[in-house]
Amino acid sequence: MKKYRYIFFLSLPLFTLWFCTSSSSVKEKEINVTKASKDIRVMNKQVAVLELFTSQGCSSCPSADRLLDKLSDVENVIALSFHVDYWDRLGWKDPYSSKEYTKRQYNYASVLNSQVYTPQLVINGESEMVGSDSKKIDNTLKAAWSMATNTSISIDNFSLVNGKANIHYTIKGITNRSMLNIALVEKKTTTAIRAGENGGATLKGTNVVRDFKTISNATDGANTYSLEVPKDVEGKNMAVVIFIQQKDNKIIAADKASPSL
Repeated sequence: MKKYRYIFFLSLPLFTLWFCTSSSSVKEKEINVTKASKDIRVMNKQVAVLELFTSQGCSSCPSADRLLDKLSDVENVIALSFHVDYWDRLGWKDPYSSKEYTKRQYNYASVLNSQVYTPQLVINGESEMVGSDSKKIDNTLKAAWSMATNTSISIDNFSLVNGKANIHYTIKGITNRSMLNIALVEKKTTTAIRAGENGGATLKGTNVVRDFKTISNATDGANTYSLEVPKDVEGKNMAVVIFIQQKDNKIIAADKASPSL
């Protein structure tokens, strides 16, 4: 069994970054979404938000990217790809990377008492795991779907007008001063990688986050919000994801929509 591990020490306290941990045992699980994910029919409306922290510069990440693509088609799953920037110095600058997404991953690591690595998947803000570990993902999804919720959020309209993404949404139930997160995503991406660990490969992404905003207090009732539309994204390839997240990072409601064109 061949195993690669890159270790970097950053100035950020308490954490050692373990980048691109891979093994044959993990890769054996990477391709298949297990039968449990495909066959579950969820009777309630609880949605599982999957946040994959990934990078085009990490050789272990493509397997997790492919699995996330399959999981994005599972009922009551909303998948997001956050491209982190700490791989950018190692041969290939990921065009979708952001230091803000790296900060989000560090915040999760602090709350979940975990390491920071790629590919790392966080489900509903409560559980983290290797992003290609389909068995653990399945078990975590079943637990997430079984949780009761008394809060709902729905996107009533999502339109693109004069370079603006205009979102009309409604929140119902108990929010307890939770945060509202809004992610503008590119549904499908394709990138030819010219350098780094994935040099020579063509990588595909699913629901790649292009802009991300957090509103400190989710307000009950009808609401609106607008974001700038990235100039390099076609409207038909865009979507918006909104989700309510408590102060302890637990996600309690979410919705996704494509624009009305």
